[in-house]
Amino acid sequence: MWQGAFRSFDSCIRARLVSTAQCGSRLSLPPDQGAHPARALGLRPYRPQMSRADRREDQTGYVHKLSSATDPQAPALFRSFWMGGFEGADHVNGFGIPLDINARNGHADRLSEDYRALGRFDMRTVRESIGWRLTTERGDAAWVRIGEHARIAAAHGVQVIWSLMHYGWPTGLDPFLDPDAFVDAFGVHCRRVAQVIGAAGGIAPVWQPVNEISFLAWAASSTGLIHPHLPSEPENGFRLKCVLVRAALRAMDEIRAVQPAARFVHTDPLVHIEPPRGAGPSACAAAAAAHEHQFQAWDMLAGRQVPELGGAAHYLDILGINYYHNNQWEDGSHSRLHWHLNDTRRRPFADLAEGLWKRFRRPMCIAETGHVGEGRDAWLDHIATEVLACRARDVPIAGLCLYPVIDRPDWQTADHWHHSGLWDVPNADQGDFTRHLCVPYAERLRHWQRIVDQVSFSHPFSKTTTTMTHLIVFSHLRWDFVYQRPQHLLSRLAATRPVVFVEEPIPGAAETRLETYQPCSGVTVLRMHLPTHGAGFHDAHMAAMRDMLQAWMTQQAIEEYVVWLYTPMALPLAERLEPRGMVYDCMDELAAFDFAPPELIARENALFDTVDLVFTGGRSLYESKRSRHEDVHCFPSSVDHAHFGQTGLADHADQSALPRPRLGYYGVIDERLDLDLVAALADAHADWQIVMVGPVVKIAQESLPRRANLHWMGQRRYDELPSFLAGWDICLMPFALNASTRFISPTKTLEYLAAGKPVVSTAIRDVVLQYARVVPIAADAAAFVSACEAILAWSPQDAARFARDAAEAVSATSWDRTAGAMQTLLERFDERIIQVEDDMAPSPSRAVGTAPAAVA
Repeated sequence: MWQGAFRSFDSCIRARLVSTAQCGSRLSLPPDQGAHPARALGLRPYRPQMSRADRREDQTGYVHKLSSATDPQAPALFRSFWMGGFEGADHVNGFGIPLDINARNGHADRLSEDYRALGRFDMRTVRESIGWRLTTERGDAAWVRIGEHARIAAAHGVQVIWSLMHYGWPTGLDPFLDPDAFVDAFGVHCRRVAQVIGAAGGIAPVWQPVNEISFLAWAASSTGLIHPHLPSEPENGFRLKCVLVRAALRAMDEIRAVQPAARFVHTDPLVHIEPPRGAGPSACAAAAAAHEHQFQAWDMLAGRQVPELGGAAHYLDILGINYYHNNQWEDGSHSRLHWHLNDTRRRPFADLAEGLWKRFRRPMCIAETGHVGEGRDAWLDHIATEVLACRARDVPIAGLCLYPVIDRPDWQTADHWHHSGLWDVPNADQGDFTRHLCVPYAERLRHWQRIVDQVSFSHPFSKTTTTMTHLIVFSHLRWDFVYQRPQHLLSRLAATRPVVFVEEPIPGAAETRLETYQPCSGVTVLRMHLPTHGAGFHDAHMAAMRDMLQAWMTQQAIEEYVVWLYTPMALPLAERLEPRGMVYDCMDELAAFDFAPPELIARENALFDTVDLVFTGGRSLYESKRSRHEDVHCFPSSVDHAHFGQTGLADHADQSALPRPRLGYYGVIDERLDLDLVAALADAHADWQIVMVGPVVKIAQESLPRRANLHWMGQRRYDELPSFLAGWDICLMPFALNASTRFISPTKTLEYLAAGKPVVSTAIRDVVLQYARVVPIAADAAAFVSACEAILAWSPQDAARFARDAAEAVSATSWDRTAGAMQTLLERFDERIIQVEDDMAPSPSRAVGTAPAAVA
C-alpha cells in the first residue's frame, strides 16, 4: 500500500510512475548489447520453466481456463467479490526503522477475531502479506507462525491472497549489486511458503509474488521512503524493476512446482495523467507517454517488453488494480485532479479499467481501494458506482478489496494513524487493540453489497461488436477545399473513431437532397443541397438541416457521439442532439473576417457556455480565448513531415518553364493577403518570378495585381504542393496586418520549412513568437524585398545553418502528435452512463446547453 506518509502516489507516478518508467523506452544501452537489455543491466537472462502447452498457449494467445471472466461455467476466482485487505508492508523506512504493521495494529495476534468480523460482512477473501524480511529475521519461528496463520484462515473458510514480497527484503541481499542472488533467494523463499501453506489445507490460495512492482521500483530507487535510498541515476529504477520482474517469474515457477494449478495476482496502481490546461502538442504527448508507462511491469511479465527477462503470456494472470482518490493528476505541475472537488478532467475509473481490459484481456480485481476519515463512505459510493459501470460494459472486475480493513499507522510518521479502515484502533499505541467499527462506512458497504451482488457480468466474449463514439463535425469549410487543419486532424482522428463531416449547405437547389461521400478511411462527408437561400449556416437552413441530419444518423444507427464545431454559426444544428460532449476547435477569429455574419459573436458566446473542450489554432487565439472557458488547449498549426519533406521531386510542370529565382506562395488568397506587397516584390526585381498558388476567395479577380513576372496558378490539389515547393527558392508569407490576421497561425510556415525552403514573413504575431529565429520578419515592403535579397545571397555556410535551424523547428511538432494529444483529451467522453433504480438519480445523456452528465 502506498500511503499518506509520502502524501500521495501522484508524486510517484508523476515522476513517470517509477523513476525509470520513462527509462523503459529511453535507457541507453551499449551498441553491442542493444538487443539484450537484461545483459546490458548486468542481469542473467532468466530461463523460465515452460511446458509445451505453455509455449503453445503463448503462441496462440493466452486463455484462462479457470477464469469466470472468460468462462461463465468456471468457478469464481475468489470466494467473495467483496474482500478485505490487511496492510503488510515490512520494509525499512526512510529513517532506517523496520516496519511491522500487523504487529502495530494487533492483527498478527487477532487473526480469528478479524476473520470472524469480516465474515459478518460476507467478506470471505482477504489479502495478507508474508514479510520476506520479517520471515528471514525470525527464522524457524516465522515458518511455524505462517503455518498457523494458514490453518486459522482455513478454519474460518477464508481464501487468502498472499503477498510474498511487500516492499521489504532480507538484510544482506542487494538487488542492485547482486540481482541473481536476490532472485535465487526469493525463489527459495516462495517455494517454502507454498509448501507450508499447502500443508495447512483449506481453500486454495491466490498468490501475489511482488506487491506493486512499479511503485516499489520507484520508491526504492528515487525516494527516501524505503531504505536504502538510492537517489542516483534514473537507471536504478529500471534496473530494480527488471530484477523484481525476474523475481516474480521465479516465484511463479517455484509455486507452480508445488501447486500446479496456482493462480496469481499482479498488482500495480491504475492511474490517469492529464496534460496541463492549455497544453500544446508536446506537453500533451508527454502526459500521454507518462500515462503509458504505468503498464510497463505488466508488459514485462507478459514478455511484451524486455523479453530477455523471461516473461511470457502465461505468467500474466489476474491484474490487481490499486486505485485511490489521488491516482489522477496533471503532468508537469503534479497538481491532483481532485476527486472531492469533481475536477472535470478526471477520467472515470470504468474508462481506465476498460482500457486495461482491452489491452491485456485478463481478469481483473480492485486489489486496493479506500479513503480516510469522513471520506470513506463517500469514496465507497464512488467506486461501487464505477464497478456497476464496468459491469454494464462487460469489463470483468472479479473482486473489490477494501484496503485496509483495520486501520494502520503511517510508514514515516509512526504516531500518525490514517483512520482509513472499516475498523479503527484508536488506542493501539497504548496497547488497546479494540476494534471500533466505522459505522457510516459499514452502512454504505451493506448498501452496495445488496446492489452490486444483484448485477452480474455478461459473458465478455459474447459480443462481437462494440459501440464506437463518433465525431459529428460541423464545418464552414468544405472537405475538398484547401487541405488544412480540419482535414489533417480529422483524417487522423478517424483512425480511432468514425468522423461525420457536415459541411455548410449549398443553397438555392432545385430540391432538397443529401450528398455523401468518403474522402478517406473513416470520414464521411455530408453535403446538404437546400432550396432555401442564405450564406453559410443561415437560420433559414437550420430546420431542414436538423431533419436531414437526424434522419441520416438514425439510418446509420449512430447513438454515441461527440459534437465538434469549427464555426459557432452551426450551433443551432446541435439543438436536438444528445452528445457525450462538445468540442470547439477555434482555428480562426472568424468574426474578424470580411462578410462575417453579425450574429457570429453572440453565437460564439453561447458556444463557450455549451462546449466541454476548446482547442485553439495558435498562441494568439489561445490568449484571446483562454479566459472564456475553463478548459482551453492551444494546438498551433503543425506539419505533415512525410508529405512536405519529400526530396528528389520533379518541378511542377506548370512552372517548370519559368526562369529562376522563383519566390512562391500557396494558400487561400483573400483579404488576409497584402496584394500591394506582392506587387512590390514583383516590381523590385523583374527577374524574380513570383508564383501564387491558391483559390481567390471574397475578393474580385480584377483586384489582383498583374505583372509579367507574377503568376496566378489558381487552386491546386494538396498532393501537387510539394512539386511546386521543389521549384521555389524562397517561400513567401506576405500577409496584411489587419483584423483578419491578428490571430492567425499559418500552417504553411512549418510546411515551407519541412521542405527545406527559406521563408520571409510579415509580422504575424504567432510567426514572430514561434519562428523569428529561422524566419526573417519584415516590417514593410522594402524590408521584405531586402530579406529576400539576403537569402538569395546566402553562402553555403548560411544555407547549412538555416537547414539545421529549420529541421529543429519542424521536429518539434507534427499533425500525428497533435491529433494524438487531442485523442487523449477526447477519451474523457468515451464512457457509458448507467442507472441504478431507487438508489441513484437518473443520468440522462448529455444535452446541448447543460452541464456534462456525471457517471451514475
